[in-house]
Amino acid sequence: MEELNKQTDAVFMTETLFDGQAEQGVELDYVLPDYYPEIFRILKCCLSPRVISTAVSGNKLTLDGVVLIKVLYLEENSTALHCVEQRYTYSKTVDISGRTGNLTGDPTITVIPRTDYCNCRAVSSRRIDVRGAVSCKITVTCPTKFQLPAIPAGMQVLSRNISCCTEPIYSDKQLSIREEIETGASGIEYVVSCDAVPHITDVRIIANKAVVKGAVTVCALYGIHSPDHSGCDELEKMTADIPVSQIIDMPGLTDQHSCRPELIVRNCELIPKTDSGIISCEILAECRCTASQETTAAIPCDVYSTEYESEYTTAALKVPCNSRDVTGQLSLKSSLSCDSGEIDSVWDCRSELYNVMCRPDGENGLLVTGQLYVQAVGKCSGGVPFFAEKQEAFEQSVPAAGVTPETTISHRELVTDTGFSIRSDGTLDVTAQAEFTGNLVDNQQITAISSAALHEDKPKERSDEFALRICYTSGGESCWDIAKRCNTTVEAIMSENDIQDRDAELSGMVIIPIV
Repeated sequence: MEELNKQTDAVFMTETLFDGQAEQGVELDYVLPDYYPEIFRILKCCLSPRVISTAVSGNKLTLDGVVLIKVLYLEENSTALHCVEQRYTYSKTVDISGRTGNLTGDPTITVIPRTDYCNCRAVSSRRIDVRGAVSCKITVTCPTKFQLPAIPAGMQVLSRNISCCTEPIYSDKQLSIREEIETGASGIEYVVSCDAVPHITDVRIIANKAVVKGAVTVCALYGIHSPDHSGCDELEKMTADIPVSQIIDMPGLTDQHSCRPELIVRNCELIPKTDSGIISCEILAECRCTASQETTAAIPCDVYSTEYESEYTTAALKVPCNSRDVTGQLSLKSSLSCDSGEIDSVWDCRSELYNVMCRPDGENGLLVTGQLYVQAVGKCSGGVPFFAEKQEAFEQSVPAAGVTPETTISHRELVTDTGFSIRSDGTLDVTAQAEFTGNLVDNQQITAISSAALHEDKPKERSDEFALRICYTSGGESCWDIAKRCNTTVEAIMSENDIQDRDAELSGMVIIPIV
């Protein structure tokens, strides 16, 4: 049988294989070495989770993570800070949906780790017991393909032209960055906290390759070595921009594609040199690039034959189109107070965003909600070190045009700066600045023909007694509806009734030619 439709074009969509979270408990029973002073008061215990690697095998997702545990404490009759650092490694396996035959390419895995809670107590003056938990928000997606069917010759076809994307081109590359950071300090005892914020500054397409340039802004709080006693009397903060440049192979990439790069910091480890002000920085990062191109596809939505009995099957498609990027700034405010007295000075103030969600807020905006977590470390009245923290809900709008309930929103937020000011009453006003980046995709709900068959051994009954019929319609029917119901062709109805628009709704008397 000769086929009318010989094209092998396909429509590409995205299927979510997993969207959930995995939890991991953290337990540490630690005895201080002899060279550490005894514990009098625990100031703070922090858990910093990192996901080092991820992999999908079959229906299993495996991730390897590490939790950096840091405990700040004071010894008796001293205001010098001491820091205990330990690493907790773990591996987690998560069941995901089974991969079906219409999936194409490798899955894209997005993991965002966070700290759920942390409890720390001194069992004795030399023993620490840490109990806590971390969790990872996990999203696994994969491109899926709908192959446009071959329609047998002789069948009438109703097609719909839609805007869609070509097959996405995806590539990622792991990179390790090592840098020596000069702080100018006389000596560094330990690093209390570290943040690594990636930025993309430029992306260029050159001969099947994407050239991505950016930087990682590393911020760290560290203790100044004291030659008179153990521990640190003062903490200082440093910021350094480490440049990143990568060439990523992407076969088939042209300058007609829209390329979206992403830089993800997997781990950032700072190793101080106690005899100098140099910090060795080792960054493990991943550079991702996704490229696609807008195109048009003719989707068969209905078929029939005027000569033979036929049958077909349909599939419900959710076709993405009109992909666009949205950026915005979130400005969030909070306040902190110290239980030990009025805040006198602040060494560092930092913030994080938890449980961030984004949904349409009318046609011209997005509503971003979540939890803002702020913390500060410094000295209160009397020169006693303090650590204060607070978590509260926030809600802000980001401008975005053309948002509908069918718009899919993927988003990421990065805290870029945390500022503070000490009020006259000894409390702290905190302002957090976060960068919002989102990708909006409209989704078209379409019922498409997935297969069609013509039964040539079952011809339709025809009457040769008349060449025309008269049909009355009260409205709401198109030429296609009437042609299919009356077993004729759209072209014949349009010609006989002098109709110019095949999609127009007809009403009244319509002449039906017999074909």
